[in-house]
Amino acid sequence: MRTDDSWTHLVLDQLSDDFEPWMSCDECFDRSDGILEGILAGEASMPAAFRAHLAGCAACRGELEILGDLASIDRGMDPALTRARLDAEIARRAQ
Repeated sequence: MRTDDSWTHLVLDQLSDDFEPWMSCDECFDRSDGILEGILAGEASMPAAFRAHLAGCAACRGELEILGDLASIDRGMDPALTRARLDAEIARRAQ
């Protein structure tokens, strides 16, 4: 099997990540609005379980990005800035 493309490396890296503490997709979805509101307001960061879940679940991360885009537009903010904030929050788990 060839693993020289970047997508394969990304998937293999994610498979070897530690996704603890664990959170279900349902719990992630239920908490998304509140966590997103705190991040947009600059008042809160993501809980560790939420951050770990988004790092490994493309479906939930995509959903949060769409919610972030809509919330940004609703507030007259740049959606790219919101995505950058979300990316920064998710990346904090590696530190």
